[in-house]
Amino acid sequence: MSILVTGGAGFIGSHVVDELIKNNEKVVVLDDLSGGFEENVNKGAKLIIGNICDYDFVKNIFSENRF
Repeated sequence: MSILVTGGAGFIGSHVVDELIKNNEKVVVLDDLSGGFEENVNKGAKLIIGNICDYDFVKNIFSENRF
């Protein structure tokens, strides 16, 4: 099972992701990079670039990943 973190490329979200990875969690980050940076995302997480407001896009993420 994976944990989805929205805004995981931002300051707070990236630190949340780091802690989850330290606890051996499988993490998927969804971010549109409007306020964050790709290099902030922990290399152990899967980064998906897109907008949380796009219903069809998010629906596909849930169908492709196990949450």
